[in-house]
Order: sequence, then structure tokens, then C-alpha cells
Amino acid sequence: MNAQPIDVRDMKIVHETFRRTYDESARLVRANPTPSAERVAFLADHCDFGLSMLHNHHASEDEILYPLLLERAPERAPDTERIEHQHREVETAIEAAAAACREWRRSPTAETGETLAASMDALNAALRPHLDDEENTIVPLAAVTLTEAEWESVGEHSRAGIPKDRMSVAFGMLLEPLDEDDRNFMKRSLPAPVRMLYPILIDRPWRKYRDALRNGT
Repeated sequence: MNAQPIDVRDMKIVHETFRRTYDESARLVRANPTPSAERVAFLADHCDFGLSMLHNHHASEDEILYPLLLERAPERAPDTERIEHQHREVETAIEAAAAACREWRRSPTAETGETLAASMDALNAALRPHLDDEENTIVPLAAVTLTEAEWESVGEHSRAGIPKDRMSVAFGMLLEPLDEDDRNFMKRSLPAPVRMLYPILIDRPWRKYRDALRNGT
């Protein structure tokens, strides 16, 4: 166990992004039952990206975080295994939402749109209790069990799955609601040149994307 807990606040920040993203995606799909072809493609891409981010996030936990916790804190194994197994239920909901998105992209009707929106709601319903469990049980355990380098490797594994042309969207989604302290904390994972040019490389593309996401038809 660590003498001093490491800073693990980024996990809750990432979790809050997932909670918001699926909620907002469902609202945006429902907002226009007869969207243009361009709007369908944009929103379907957005939904797919949000789903892939969660899949990658859970893959990094399955491959790095949970094995380390089981090895280092075997006395906590029942809780750790119980919460890790929740990933299977969430993955089923991810797959259902991805299938609904494919169908809406192929045949964008009011019915397929509602099916997609409902699948996003169902994903959040499965996901929220799991995220709460992780934040209340797994994250505090990780703070006193993993080294900073090990904890950082979980995030690095997740970020490796984000296409370079989507990095500004991912960071925009993460940082949008944060205060300055948490924004700076999250930016630390960016290469120094990207941090220096953040307004141009991240913030400007994100604002353009955000406007299209929320104001497009």
C-alpha cells in the first residue's frame, strides 16, 4: 500500500464525460425525427465515437487496472471481481447501442432514431451504477495500491485507442465542464508542444465540432 494516495481524480472526470455523452446523444437524436443525411452521418459518427471511448476505457481497466488490484490487494478480491464483471453487462449494452446506430445510419427513420436514443438511455442505466461502484470502491483502492506510473499507464492505454483526428473532440468533451485546476490536471497528459498550442490544436477544433453537434440540423 502507498504511504500517500496518488491523485486519481481523472477517473471521475472521465466517468462524468461518459454519463453526459450518452445522455446528450439520446437527446440530440430525439431532437429531430427527420434529420438531413449529413446530420445522420455526423450524429452516428458521434455516437460511435462515444461508444468506442467507453469500450477502450474498459479494455484498459481489464488489461491493467483490475489485474494489478487483484494481485496487490487479494483481500479485496470479492469486490474487485464483482465490479470487474459488471463490464460484461455494460459491453452488452454498448453492442446493442452500436447495432442501433448502424441501423439508424442505414435507415434513418423516426422509429430507428428512437431505438438508438433508447439504447443510449439503456447504456447509461447499465453504466451509471457501475461507475458509481468504481468511484466508491475501486478508485480509492487504486489510489493506495498502484504507483503513479501504473495509474498513468491505464489512461495511456485508453488514449492509444483514440484516432489522432479525434483527439481534439475527446479532450474537448473531457475538459468542457471543468474548472481551471482540473483542466490543467487533465492537460498534463498531452505532449508539451500540444499543451503550448492547445488553443489552436484542441480548443478551436473542439468549439467548431461542439457547435455542429449542438446546433446542426
